Amino acid sequence: MKTRTNLLSVMVALGCFTPLAGASAPAAAKPAATALSGQIRADAAAFGGHVAFAAVDLKTGKRVSLHAERRVPSASVIKLPVMVEAFYLMQQGKLRWSQPVRETAFDRVPGSGILRFLSPNLHLTLGDAITLMIELSDNTAANIVIRHTGIAPVNDRMRALGLKNTQLLAFVFHSPHQRTADQKQFGLGFTTASDMVRLLTMIERHRILTPAACEQMLGILRAQQDNEAFPRETADFPGVTWAHKTGALDAVRNDVGIAEGPDGAVVMAGFAYDSPSQEWTAENPALLVLAHLARTALTGFYGVPAVAAAH
Repeated sequence: MKTRTNLLSVMVALGCFTPLAGASAPAAAKPAATALSGQIRADAAAFGGHVAFAAVDLKTGKRVSLHAERRVPSASVIKLPVMVEAFYLMQQGKLRWSQPVRETAFDRVPGSGILRFLSPNLHLTLGDAITLMIELSDNTAANIVIRHTGIAPVNDRMRALGLKNTQLLAFVFHSPHQRTADQKQFGLGFTTASDMVRLLTMIERHRILTPAACEQMLGILRAQQDNEAFPRETADFPGVTWAHKTGALDAVRNDVGIAEGPDGAVVMAGFAYDSPSQEWTAENPALLVLAHLARTALTGFYGVPAVAAAH
């Protein structure tokens, strides 16, 4: 878009962005950099709960963040690392996309997804379970996949990839009798906005696994069925589509993903928790703040959409 270069120059000038390594921002740019980070803080403050957020423009390297290193409840966002580990095991020949998997009584749990409403012992493949785990955030499917990956290998893989603050703590809806302090605080798992931006950036740039495997994972993320957070207020950005994974608990709404557009990809991760409302509706304040943050970040990186500017 024509406004992109000029807006970025202004934002760098104001100090809103972290410059690329080795680059120095123009002296005049420092006053404006605060505009984007200030708007991010304002969006978060209006929420009434707590927010952790990070976004990076992969084309320019510019970024903005708020409490991005803070450990937060992952909810179903932790299913993204589970998918990554499953793809590593498939690449090593230990698992196969087409291999049959059997649902057990242990796997079937309440919450999000469709399998719990269907007849047991359906003829699924591992690929089916991975797809359901991400696109519908199916909890039963997630337990099937985790049984095949294991919990510790998922965490070992994340550490090996440099995600030092991301852990899967349990199977979905299965709490150990003796819960650790982390399990009591975070439940299913924890992560940080920085960790999720790192993982998604590696997938988008094909820096892990094979390019074909990264593209397959991106295809699954693009088919996400829950679009009430990040994509909600960004439909007027021309050509922008999302590849993302959501997560939710009573007082938590999360979204981590990649906005892919003609002006390049923007990776972002948002966690809204301690929500003042625990209603399971599209108007939950935690969903709305994530939508506002996504729009604010894309406007900062891409510029105001032409349609919006015309009004």
